[in-house]
This record gives sequence, structure tokens and C-alpha cells, in this order.
Amino acid sequence: MLLDCAYLIALVLGMMLVKAGQRTRLDWHGDRGLSFLQLGLRELARLCYERLPLPILQALPKHNPPPACASQRKRDALDCRIEFSEVVTFSF
Repeated sequence: MLLDCAYLIALVLGMMLVKAGQRTRLDWHGDRGLSFLQLGLRELARLCYERLPLPILQALPKHNPPPACASQRKRDALDCRIEFSEVVTFSF
């Protein structure tokens, strides 16, 4: 149960970072590939290192925020991708 609480705190911290537009402070490489959990863990480590208190946590949003993109080309590629929701097999 304690691990579940720690997981949720890190997840909420990561989502709050993305919502506040501060993702680049912790995820500086080109693809912006860190998950909300990884961002939250890095933010938690930063807060502990600087001996800062935890911010007031917000409720989890109903929908995930869109993934961050480092360039317009990557954003266009994400917007134009085709996703399949069901695999259909045909037998002859």
C-alpha cells in the first residue's frame, strides 16, 4: 500500500510538471520520451535534494495530456499517424 501511494504521488507530480509546461527542465533530450512516473520521480529527487516541500497535489485528470514534442516535425508525425483499434483476420 505504501508503494502504491508513492507511485501515485510521483505520477501526479509528473502530470503537474507537464501541465505547468516545465517538462523541459527534467526531460531535455530531443524525443521527450520520459513517462509521467519518470518525470515525477526526477522531480521528487530534485525536491529532496534542494530540501523543498512537496507542492499541493492536484487530482488526476480524466484524460492524459498530449505527449510532448521537441519539434514541429515530430508533432506532425504524431498527428498524422494511423492507429488500428482492431485486428481482423481473413481466412480463405
